[in-house]
Amino acid sequence: MNKITNQRFNETIYEHIVSSGLKVVVIHKPGYIGSSALIATPFGGMHTKLQDKEGNVFDILPGSAHFLEHKLFESEEGDIMTAFTEAGASVNAFTSYEETVYYFSTSNDIEVPLNMLLDFVSKIKISEESVEKERGIIIQELRMYAQMPDSRLVYETYRSLFVEHPFSNDIGGCEESVNAITKEHLEMCYRLNYHPQRMLMVVATGEQPQRIFDLVEKNHAAKKFDPVPMVESVKINEPNHVYRTNHEFTLDVQSLKSTVTYKLIHNLKKESERKKGEWALRLLIESTFSPLNPVYQDWMDKGIISDFFGFEVDLGEGYGLLMFYNETEQSDDFEKFLDKEIVLSSISEATLEQLKRRYLGQAFRSLNDLEDMAISFIRATFAHADFFESLTWVEDITLEDIEEIRNLIDLNNKCVVSLKKSKN
Repeated sequence: MNKITNQRFNETIYEHIVSSGLKVVVIHKPGYIGSSALIATPFGGMHTKLQDKEGNVFDILPGSAHFLEHKLFESEEGDIMTAFTEAGASVNAFTSYEETVYYFSTSNDIEVPLNMLLDFVSKIKISEESVEKERGIIIQELRMYAQMPDSRLVYETYRSLFVEHPFSNDIGGCEESVNAITKEHLEMCYRLNYHPQRMLMVVATGEQPQRIFDLVEKNHAAKKFDPVPMVESVKINEPNHVYRTNHEFTLDVQSLKSTVTYKLIHNLKKESERKKGEWALRLLIESTFSPLNPVYQDWMDKGIISDFFGFEVDLGEGYGLLMFYNETEQSDDFEKFLDKEIVLSSISEATLEQLKRRYLGQAFRSLNDLEDMAISFIRATFAHADFFESLTWVEDITLEDIEEIRNLIDLNNKCVVSLKKSKN
């Protein structure tokens, strides 16, 4: 058992690898009554091509990770969610682009729900009939999301921005890919990604760490696992240019919306470098496109931006984007406004320090939410980053960093996506 104490955040975590190869991390919260346990695999919507050490390539259909998440809740013993409820725990799961996470929270003793969580992710028993039934449910879900303005706007933006990157796919896939997913395909995805050595369990609890490790060890010692498949995601060579510079789509809506998204080309190899770059760009953009800017209210009064206005910055492995979104009927004017203000954007030392203090305060407060803290820990670990260091990366940002990172913005390398009202 490895103990790690962070004096600054007053947090202690314990790490241990059980005999199956599963790494278990306990975020010890003395005095807490409740517990949250999460188990995750680094398999999400963006993993559409895997390769083993022998060079064999496995093509993964878009939406497979999400489909598999749904199917693992299937059990011959009965309804899994009902069983957790009867044990005094609430259970759920989610699939993102980068991981799939199963988790529960409880105020009761942790032993029963912990064993249930370990049990249902440790096996897959599905039938052709159940896959066919789930296929219909997921397709209906995709159709529903396609009619939701905000989620559809983001989806169409990613489709316009990326040429080869899996971000151009919805996490749930599309109707064509979901229709192509078979029982055998799901079993292959499970075999490649759900071995204990590829997964990570994080438990945030007031329970003694050794008890958690003993419970997990006892559970896994009674199970047999196949040899671990040594696979990794195949690197995607995303072209520098956007897939389409302008795109319009229609829905039955009252308010028209647009995104203007700049494709950022970078060569940042480490997660710490990417996230520090992300922070630097976010701080610059926030100092300009928020109430911190004295002319922000004037933009609102003139209708240049709306209450819906906002931005997103994301620098990941092999991709980068700066997205602005707004409620507007004039997407061309919105685009010109952004181009102009990005060129004029600046940040003072005083504003930089103010924002750094704000975000550091948020980092401290986030440690009070057990699930949020555990999810952040999982993501840092899968990205080969130190969790506690990741909380303070914003502190390291300087004005020089900001001036350097702003060079990633190419005003000519962008896409404009507009949501228009359907003509009935």
